[in-house]
Amino acid sequence: MFMPTPSLYIREKTPKGTWRYRRIKEGRGVKTGVLTAPFFTRPFVDGKQMWKTLSAQAFKEAKEEAWQLTAALDAQSKGLTVLEAEAISNANRVAIGSAVAIYLEQKSGKAIKTVAQYRLTLNEFMEAIGPKVRFLDEITENVLRSYKKFMVGRGYAGKTIDTRLNIVFFLLKKNGIAARIPRDEMPTVEEEVAVPYTEEELKKLFAGMDEEETLRYKFFLGTGCRDKEVTFAAWADIDFDKKTYHIRRKEDMQFTPKSHESRTVPLPDSLITLLKVRRKRAPQDRWIFVNEEGRPDNHFLRKLKRIALRAGLNCGQCKTKLTVGRFDKKKVVEVSCKNQPVCEHIYLHRLRKTCATRWHEAGVPIRTIQVWLGHKNLETTMIYLGVTDSEKLRDNINAAFGSHR
Repeated sequence: MFMPTPSLYIREKTPKGTWRYRRIKEGRGVKTGVLTAPFFTRPFVDGKQMWKTLSAQAFKEAKEEAWQLTAALDAQSKGLTVLEAEAISNANRVAIGSAVAIYLEQKSGKAIKTVAQYRLTLNEFMEAIGPKVRFLDEITENVLRSYKKFMVGRGYAGKTIDTRLNIVFFLLKKNGIAARIPRDEMPTVEEEVAVPYTEEELKKLFAGMDEEETLRYKFFLGTGCRDKEVTFAAWADIDFDKKTYHIRRKEDMQFTPKSHESRTVPLPDSLITLLKVRRKRAPQDRWIFVNEEGRPDNHFLRKLKRIALRAGLNCGQCKTKLTVGRFDKKKVVEVSCKNQPVCEHIYLHRLRKTCATRWHEAGVPIRTIQVWLGHKNLETTMIYLGVTDSEKLRDNINAAFGSHR
């Protein structure tokens, strides 16, 4: 039943020795848990507001009792039971569970991984706020703060908390609910600085690769493509005459390019040469990169980290925990990137950033790079452009500080 939040009061003695009622305020920094009984509320009875003493001894329980009392009195005034009054009052309200189900159905056309993330987040949100918050119009800033606190308690990183809160905000916006956590209360998320691979790092990486690995990661480096865009690269997408790769959806594989936009990216001559060689003895008619079962290959990041370890590129400082063993012999152990493929500085997006930086250094207009990378916003593209190695700019630096200066 939707009703205004009942106010709670406590009774205090004034300096003159008389008693007065003080309404209990709630919000950030207000400690209601220290308040002691008796608590009071002022529901309407037969059109008049009356004082009622609550039996609960703690504020939280008193608040629940006030809700129940208000609901019972409201139903009584209408000649109904509480359940009957609630059914009538809630007839036009949207239950959170129903809103989530509809929203996920609306988003079903997105990538499988994206839909899974939405489902995980929204189910977690409902778990965090509990059964007492049942309808969308009951979601307030404080309800959202409770979800944030829930995630902090689980040890989530700031970026994860920010992402999941925004998914909930999307759901609310879709349903016309304006509740948001103020910007200054959102977790701080540091933007990742673009760090392209250096020429020396790339030489070491490719020196330790076999023919299959070389083609795979030259494709990443030469196209600036994302993980799944390489996984579902098909021979039909390659135009050997125009030397381009057309990234398009594959409905049978439930693959859709990010932002639902197909695009065409240029291929360097060196990559075209490798692809022509591969095409003559391709292991699969449709897909360029396949696993042992003949299906589109994946796990590119895991494989790249193994190559980096073999090439001696790990920093030796990264530590993480891994689960090893099987069944009842599983255990969590701490490992180092000195001898395990877990270095945090080795990741696929660095190849994408390296490609973008090379295009930029070669004089390709930033707007063109934006289209080739598949970014909606130019600001995102700017993040991908790394800082040019100063050694490459030595002539420019010397020219800026000539002998006459």
